[in-house]
Amino acid sequence: MFKFTPAKINSLILSFLFLAILMVVTPSQAQFLYSRGAVVSGYADEQYLIASSETNMWEVGEILPIISQNSKIGVFAFVEVQNVKTIKYGHYELRLKLLRQSRKYLIQKGDIIKKLDMTSYNEEFIGTTDLIVKKSELNISSKYRPLVYQGISIGETAQTLYKNEFLINYLGNVFYGATDWLTLGTFAPGNLIDRPNANFKARFWDSDATTLSAGLSYVDLKKEDEATLNLNFYWDSTSSDSLISHTFLSLGLIKWDGAADAAAIKALGSSSFQSGYEVIRSDWDRVLIGPNYNFEKKALGGFLSYIWIYDRFHAQVSINATDITKSRLDPRDGYYGFFDFYWRF
Repeated sequence: MFKFTPAKINSLILSFLFLAILMVVTPSQAQFLYSRGAVVSGYADEQYLIASSETNMWEVGEILPIISQNSKIGVFAFVEVQNVKTIKYGHYELRLKLLRQSRKYLIQKGDIIKKLDMTSYNEEFIGTTDLIVKKSELNISSKYRPLVYQGISIGETAQTLYKNEFLINYLGNVFYGATDWLTLGTFAPGNLIDRPNANFKARFWDSDATTLSAGLSYVDLKKEDEATLNLNFYWDSTSSDSLISHTFLSLGLIKWDGAADAAAIKALGSSSFQSGYEVIRSDWDRVLIGPNYNFEKKALGGFLSYIWIYDRFHAQVSINATDITKSRLDPRDGYYGFFDFYWRF
């Protein structure tokens, strides 16, 4: 007969407990991810998928990656959460809109969906127009948000800030998202040196490919006893998976005598037209390039700029021309460079 000492009995008990815990805590990879994610269960139509989940941790509007059951493929598609429905306690159904899919692989039942940490940069979330997040209740990284501001010399796009979002640059430009469709702004130092000013931009049309906005910008030049008022129109159009065009038209309704000399600053009394392109790199940095025309000067200019985008901070360097025919360094009538630093939070 076997004789068990108290030490051996304790050792056997601990061994059985360890095996039991190991079996519970170490299920298959699919079960592990399923408990923290969702699994594709079918198709609603040609654009929408259905997935099942055991957790209710999903937010409408968030973008999620689809991971193939084949571990060699990994992430190959992205979807947006449209609706979360409770089937019964502990079981939920997700309606997902397909945003982007690999040309090589098809989504199948059993593929896994997981959450991404979008508060900071994630290499799995590649830069593309399909994955720009125009609206979110989450405090996501600025990398994934649409470009609203292109620097003081290039101007703004048709996009607006998120509700309650701030954008502040190092010179004192301050923008605030009063709503998702209305952005308010001012050049704060000007209000302290007898240059009270304000501007707003309202988005009145927004689709997957087109965004239209309009607004006014006003400056009261108290020392000169003059004022400026510009009516601004913005049109953004998505051209491809990495290219967005930005069209800007500013009409000087009230002009001041020095408007032509301030042509380097958009919407400051002078009338101008600009058509530029935003190229989205795979790491979400942006390249900006395009021409502009100033009606007061009757001059053709342009710009080439690069923006490094981090989770909240942006750094920008740019080469600009007010008049490309004048080969001299002069922001009023020639070439000039500038840099900008700004934060979105």
